[in-house]
Amino acid sequence: LLLSFILLVCVILLGPSWAQPPDQSEVRLSLSEYDEIFTSANLKDAERRLQDQQKIQKREHEQKLADLANEVEKIQASRLEQESSRKMFPDNFQVLRHTCFGSYNSSSPDAGVESDVVSFELELIFRVMSPTSEWTTIPLVNTSATVAKNWQVLRQEEVDGDKDFQVVDTVSSPHILLLQRDGQQVLATNKNGLFKVSFNAYTRVAKTRHVNKMGLSSLLYPLSELSVRIAKTSPRSNARDFSVQPPSSVLYVQPEQNSTYLQATLPLTADNFQLRWVDVNDEQPDVECGDYDGHHDTPANATKPINDWGMPRRSGSKPMDLDAATPQVIATHEVMHTVGEGVLRSVHTLEFFTGSSEGSPLHAVQFLIHGKGARVASVVGHALQSWTSEVVQPNSTADSSSTLVKTAFKTSQQSSSIVLQVHTETDRDESTQAHVELPRIECQNVLRQTGHVGVTKDANVEIHEHQTTGLSPVTSSDLSSKLRLNVDRPIVLSYKYLNPDNKAVLSVTEHKEMETLDATIDRLHHKVVVTETHAVHSLILTLQSTKLQYLPIFHLPPSASKYTCLVNSVPAKPVKAENNGDENSILVPLLVGLNPETANQGSSLLTSVEVTYFSKHETFGENGTLSLDPPQFDLPVSILTSHVSLPSDRMYNFTGHYGKQRVMDKTLLYPIPEAFKYAKGKRVVEEDYDFTVLDDMFPEDREGEYIPRQSKCLAKECFLTSHPFFFRARQIWRRQNCHPKSREKLLFSANTCARGSVGAQCDLFGSAAIELRFGSQEEVIVVKNTVKDPPFIDVQFASDVS
Repeated sequence: LLLSFILLVCVILLGPSWAQPPDQSEVRLSLSEYDEIFTSANLKDAERRLQDQQKIQKREHEQKLADLANEVEKIQASRLEQESSRKMFPDNFQVLRHTCFGSYNSSSPDAGVESDVVSFELELIFRVMSPTSEWTTIPLVNTSATVAKNWQVLRQEEVDGDKDFQVVDTVSSPHILLLQRDGQQVLATNKNGLFKVSFNAYTRVAKTRHVNKMGLSSLLYPLSELSVRIAKTSPRSNARDFSVQPPSSVLYVQPEQNSTYLQATLPLTADNFQLRWVDVNDEQPDVECGDYDGHHDTPANATKPINDWGMPRRSGSKPMDLDAATPQVIATHEVMHTVGEGVLRSVHTLEFFTGSSEGSPLHAVQFLIHGKGARVASVVGHALQSWTSEVVQPNSTADSSSTLVKTAFKTSQQSSSIVLQVHTETDRDESTQAHVELPRIECQNVLRQTGHVGVTKDANVEIHEHQTTGLSPVTSSDLSSKLRLNVDRPIVLSYKYLNPDNKAVLSVTEHKEMETLDATIDRLHHKVVVTETHAVHSLILTLQSTKLQYLPIFHLPPSASKYTCLVNSVPAKPVKAENNGDENSILVPLLVGLNPETANQGSSLLTSVEVTYFSKHETFGENGTLSLDPPQFDLPVSILTSHVSLPSDRMYNFTGHYGKQRVMDKTLLYPIPEAFKYAKGKRVVEEDYDFTVLDDMFPEDREGEYIPRQSKCLAKECFLTSHPFFFRARQIWRRQNCHPKSREKLLFSANTCARGSVGAQCDLFGSAAIELRFGSQEEVIVVKNTVKDPPFIDVQFASDVS
């Protein structure tokens, strides 16, 4: 018992330690096994880190490829943009603005220029499109034609947001340079952005008496803005009468206290400009044209004070100094007289010249027109503002009355020469033999006047020289080109003079006009198709007409009816002739379908006329006579041909003016005249549509209708042949389906049958066998002859014909 108790106590004391399992965290390994496990773990860890690094590098590589693709796309887009920009701007720059401001007569000592030199401040703003490896050169000014200095270059980069221009030192900057190339000052750069280049240009002012002229030439770019300030030389001086070249420019003038400000808008194609003005002192009298002394009750023939320019002077004004202000004018007079029906028309060309291109401008001129009954029709000229004419009394009773013409020009007229064109008319005696005095012009207040005189005629008159004074005869080649090249008829008489006090009297003999032919018929073809009871007459003729409005046709058959008429292939309606004594006659209108380009030129017009009508006659018996005379005309006929088609079941003998010789085949000695067609049709077709002769077969009512290309059976041409006559026919399918079984309607034209359907009967006036051919095919589709009373043919189609 005691032993058992001791064992139980030992079990109780040692029981918890025995019940616990062994420690799993402790593994007992040998050193070699541990080294092997440790090396394997490090290797797997290194492999895992390597895989992670490869994934990272792969993602980085893909991102770099994507960035590179984006860069390539950007480069390609930039390249395309550069190419597009190169196409639009081949020189890689665009001029945005070109302005010019000038100043003249500056009294400030800081101006740095002489008093007769004008200083211009020019500013050029342009954009260089894209930077390239090649340099972009921008021409600025022609150094051979312009004196320039004070160059300044500013640049603004192409960035978002506003940024001021930065001054560029063209001496130290390696990317922006000012150079001289081929006589031009150029800016060379390989940078893009906005550039502003400013400089001063100088030019002298040309002075001629009181006229000043200045400007710039050989500009490389049009000026978008031009402004000039002209200072006064003295408190009493005043600049006025401004004009600018080119003439299409718009000029704005604003007077100021000590100067005059001008602003001009030039056309975008101008490569130069020129400004002219007049300096006038307040002490000088006003010589405005047409300014009278203010008394309206002064008689027209009263003596008025005349200034040195040939115009009335203001009351109390003093004459100007002739040497300083009055221009010395030389006048040239060229006149062409035309003797017409009851009137003498004259075209005078007057040219006033001050003696040099730098001379004073002319603001007014006046001249006298001598000649009995001569009246002024018009006065035209460049910068002409107004003109007036008044009859002045002659100095002596022997002289005829004269007309004084006064002209005033616009203040913008600064040219030293003036050209006027004066038209005059003089009624002449209607007697068959008369003397006509030529009107002449005498210019007032000119230093010298010379000229030439030419005489032509446009009526049935005969002109001879009767009396001349102060005129020298010359040949037509000695006349100036102003006279010789402006007339369309021969010059009969020609003279020249050195003194305006001359006289020319012509002997004019008028001849009576004789009646002439208004038209002639070149070709006339008469065709007759005869049946047992009826006949169809067809006339086609070509004639040359000048004034003929209607063509009369006489001696038509009494039973003629159902007229159809075409004039120049245009339908026309003939009318009944009632005043010629022939009841069987008609009038065909000729002014139809003419060529609009040549209809009003007065020359002979070629016209074609086609007339068709029916007539009745007695039924053929065993023997008989049939008269087939062509109609008659009151015009001469050059060539007449006839074509007769008769039933083939009889024998015929022919008599008449044609003789007994007949042409049995279809070949005539002269071809049948063809009709003209001046009118042009209009149809909407596809762009690559091929026009053929079949397009002429469409009626005019289809004008403007769209023709689909898949409708290949809209028009086919076929020929109907018979003995002994022949004619053409055509058919038009009315729908796209052109199969014969559809029993579509056919349309036959010319001298065949009217509209019918497949299998219908068409009267062909007893013709023989009919062959209907499609296009160039030789397959006979219809062969059936029917000679009955009335004659007809059956049109049949095979089912395998497409």
